[in-house]
Amino acid sequence: MAHIQGLLEQRPDVSLAAVARCAGVAASTLKSSLNDAARGGGESRAVSRVLADRLLAVGVADLPRPGHGRGYGGRSADASPAMRHILHLMATYPGLSMSALARAAGMTPSTLAAALRDVEAGRPRRIRTSAAERLLALGSTAPLPDVQARRCDTVDAAPVAGHVHGLQLRYDGAGLALIARTAGVNASTLTSALADHAHNPARGINRHVAARVLGVTELPAPASPRHAHVTTTGLIRRLQALCALGWTLAAISQPGGTTPRSLCDLLRTQKPTPAQRNAVLTAWHALSHRPGPSTTARRRAAAKGWAPPLAWEEHTIDQPDEKPSGTRTPGQNQHWTPELLHHELEFLTRLGLRRTQALQRLNLSTTRAQTLLNAPTPTDPTLAA
Repeated sequence: MAHIQGLLEQRPDVSLAAVARCAGVAASTLKSSLNDAARGGGESRAVSRVLADRLLAVGVADLPRPGHGRGYGGRSADASPAMRHILHLMATYPGLSMSALARAAGMTPSTLAAALRDVEAGRPRRIRTSAAERLLALGSTAPLPDVQARRCDTVDAAPVAGHVHGLQLRYDGAGLALIARTAGVNASTLTSALADHAHNPARGINRHVAARVLGVTELPAPASPRHAHVTTTGLIRRLQALCALGWTLAAISQPGGTTPRSLCDLLRTQKPTPAQRNAVLTAWHALSHRPGPSTTARRRAAAKGWAPPLAWEEHTIDQPDEKPSGTRTPGQNQHWTPELLHHELEFLTRLGLRRTQALQRLNLSTTRAQTLLNAPTPTDPTLAA
């Protein structure tokens, strides 16, 4: 993503869609990756190797020349002047809605809302030249749309905005599109209504849309409840524990809608993005209660000393100073007692290990284990004597 940002800085006249066309990727994919990088404080989300190779192969010389190959068949213009004009009009005339201005200029509200977001975020954006001219003409050569009072079929948008914000606080990875889809409303309608409310709190929202959004109390996957107590240490331990349970990164990535490469990057960097955090927690809730099918994943995790889920308690897994139970540190001498060995074998058996496998994990020979198990316990009268 840093490479693409550099291209856009060198050629601000080129749209993001033009860069995507040069790379042979979808413009929406490239834009989503850039947005994730901006939200993650500069750390991009993981992308496929093919996508990364295509993006890195694009140089400044590959971009269309000024006046050639731009969006909309070469009939596009920089959206910044028109967007600044629209923001000025909305600040000067609080009764004007973004939707009314978009319709007066012959644009869809969602297109105007997306252009405003990009310009306000400092991203390059191009729109049709004809649309830019119509927007700039509003209030001068073209009349402004009538400022109307709130329609009778609208209600105050403040409760809806607060409810949406509350859902995003409760859930990781909850975007407006997911909330709108869960409510059964059009995503651009909800986006436009909330944008209008942000610019002018007096603006309302359709009462039916408001009722559907306010009726959403739970969100489906891929969103998962936000756990404020989950630390980065606990997140990494959860991912390692799933591997120790026999789940491959490919299987772990599926419930959370991510990729094995993204989880591999998380294990390497140990700096989770919101998407990675959401994916691991979703997989933890779905898979941690049952063993996975991969003996290879279990063997590799054991070689790295990764503890399985049963080695942790929910109140200890997120504490950096806590150690897993039922595991031994390689190279560390262990003072075995009959009670301790019984406890360890019971624990490892619950994980699905056979007796020989459990003894190998504990680095004990069968003879030594049998001697310990046959030894009298401290409560035995003969031992007390």
